[in-house]
Amino acid sequence: MDRLEKINQYLKYWQRVFELSQWKLKVKLVDFKRTDFVQSGDIKINLKNKSAIILITKEKTGKDNTIILHELIHLLLWKYDTFCEKEINNKKKNHYFDLLEKTVADLEKIFLQRDK
Repeated sequence: MDRLEKINQYLKYWQRVFELSQWKLKVKLVDFKRTDFVQSGDIKINLKNKSAIILITKEKTGKDNTIILHELIHLLLWKYDTFCEKEINNKKKNHYFDLLEKTVADLEKIFLQRDK
């Protein structure tokens, strides 16, 4: 089984756990261009169409399952996240994003522990 097939298995699993069967979810392997930090994943969400593309680094990290889980948690929090982002002034945006990523990482750990 190649890497993309394995990633799609992870996606199907977490999609079932989070009851996201009505969503059209795809995975794409990419080269991230950010230079300010190492990026392993991202998600592009279209709420209107209930579709999303999960971007995963082409570099093999051994963390594809965790990346899928992490990005799907962002999907679950998306409406809340976009609402908060609009309400926060620019001075506090970095703090907000740090708190959001910490919350997502904490939830990710909970789900991975539960899944063992």
